[in-house]
Order: sequence, then C-alpha cells, then structure tokens
Amino acid sequence: MVGLFVVVLGGAFLVLSLWLISVGPAGELRIYVVYMHESVAGLTTQSLVKYEGVDVGQVTSIRLDEKDPSRVRLLLRVKVDAPVNRDTVATIAAQGLTGLIYFVELHGGGAGSPPLRVKSGAEYPEIPSEPSFMSRLQADGTALLSELRSTSVDLRSTLALVRQALGPSNQRAIASALDSAKVLTARLATTAGTLEQQMAQLGPLLDGAMRFEKHLPGLAERADEALQSTKAGATAIRGAADALAKVVKATGPGLVQLAREGLPQISPLLSELRGLVARLRHLAGELENQPGVLLYGRPRRPGPGE
Repeated sequence: MVGLFVVVLGGAFLVLSLWLISVGPAGELRIYVVYMHESVAGLTTQSLVKYEGVDVGQVTSIRLDEKDPSRVRLLLRVKVDAPVNRDTVATIAAQGLTGLIYFVELHGGGAGSPPLRVKSGAEYPEIPSEPSFMSRLQADGTALLSELRSTSVDLRSTLALVRQALGPSNQRAIASALDSAKVLTARLATTAGTLEQQMAQLGPLLDGAMRFEKHLPGLAERADEALQSTKAGATAIRGAADALAKVVKATGPGLVQLAREGLPQISPLLSELRGLVARLRHLAGELENQPGVLLYGRPRRPGPGE
C-alpha cells in the first residue's frame, strides 16, 4: 500500500509539473529555430514563448551559432496549434515594469499566410527575428548621443570663432565699418533729397516738351510752306534778273544814253535791289536753320544782369 501510494503520488507530481511548465506530450509540440542578432541576456532555457501574449511554448536551448558567432541560436518548443506561419516574426520582450522577466514574443502570421515549413537541408523550421524594443531604443539612443557629441563639438568651434571674431582688433574694425556705413547713409539721404528736387524741376520741362511736341507737326508744315515761298520768291527774282539782262542787252544803245542821263538815279536803285536780294537770301538761310522763327520770332537777347 505504501509503495502504490508513492508511485501514484510521484506520477501525479510529474503530470502536474509538466502541465505547469506547459510541456505536453511530444506529439503536441513542434521545435523551431530562431537566430538573434542581439544580446539575449535575461533569457534562460525555461523562458516562455508567447504568441500575442498567450503562452504557446518555452525555450529549450540557447547557444552561439557555430557558423556565425555574432548571432545566438535559440530552439523553441511551441504547441502545434500555435499559428506559426511564414510571416511570423520572433523578438525578445520583457514582462512587467522592472523588466526582469524576459521571454520570446511571436507575432504576425495572418489567417491567409501558409504554415512555416522546414527548408531543404535545414533541421528545424526557422522563424525570422527582429530587434527588440530595448535594442532599437539603445541603437537610437547611441545615434542620438553621437549626434549630440558632434553638435557639441561644432558648437564649441563656432563659439571659438565668435570669440576670435569679437576680439579687440575686430571690434575696432567693426566699429569703423559701422561709422563708415552711417556716413554713407547720410550722404545717400542727401543725394536722394537732391535727386527729388531735380526730378521736381524736370517735371515742368517734360510737360513743356510734350506740349511743344504737339505743335511740331504744324510748325513743320508752316516751315515747309515758308521755305517753298522763299524758293518761289528767289526763282521769281532770278527770272526777273534774267529778263532784265535781256532787256539791257536789247536796249544797249538806249541804256548808254540812259546811263549818261539817268545814271545818278539808277545806281541807288541797283544798290537797294542788291541789298534786297541779300536780305532774302539771309532770310531763306535763317528759315532753313530755325523754322520756329515763323511761330516764336527771333530769340530775345538777355539784357544786362539777366
């Protein structure tokens, strides 16, 4: 009776122990391999394997990979009914606020994804891994610290350059440049005021030029008419002179007598005629050079003191 009681109690204890550690009969479990590229400190051979927070197995082996020592080889014993598919990913997670309990978390594996199979030449199906949250946080923190150090070095260099630039000699140069800029600004302001006055004076001149431009067509027509009249007058005088020459030639004898008798009267007449021709030529030259004389007359000469 005592021996039977010990055997029954031992069997019950063994069954209870296997149930507590979630290890059932061999036919209900499946072994998977996971290669981790980060530290697995905190994992043990009895660490749990969870799928979306549900216990589905445990870690049975932890060792370095013989082919690549930079990664860790984990063997997971997972229940057959766990949805481990081709898109399932394994990562290391921590439980609780203290993070003292580590386990392997499986996630992914949609309903339409095919189950994960053993590759040719492999011993177990391989579940892909991804960095844990702590690993990503550590990498990001390291990169941030590197950037902060680089920024600090750049800031120190910039401050050194600023201190060098703000030295006594550079301060005097900057002060001199500022004084020169003030003088230049004052000169520019004076020049701008003078330019405004000149532009104000130029306005009436431009208005007068625009009004004069309006009268230019009529002035040109009148000047053309005056030139035509002057040319016609000169032609007429030339014709009269030719006719007079013919008359003088035809009446030569009579002119001789006339010269003897009326020479004192004809000589002044010819002198006045020559003066008239010279004045007409002078007038024609002035009209060709200054057509505006017909409208505005000859320019008045400034008197004393003007």
